[in-house]
Amino acid sequence: MKAYEYYAEILPDGHLSIPEKLKSLLTGESKVRVMLLLEDEETMWRNFTVAEFMKGYAEKDAMYDSL
Repeated sequence: MKAYEYYAEILPDGHLSIPEKLKSLLTGESKVRVMLLLEDEETMWRNFTVAEFMKGYAEKDAMYDSL
């Protein structure tokens, strides 16, 4: 089994979007396994906070890592 990851949009009819590159790999008889990972607001804020904190991290700050 091969795995492909992408961000999908929910279309107006309730279906999920599939990138054209992946559509070309599918046939009418293809069977796929779908896993939905929904980010909640808490996870989004945690990821944002870590990303912003790490933007300010410099190599010279590494000396504090061993204290």
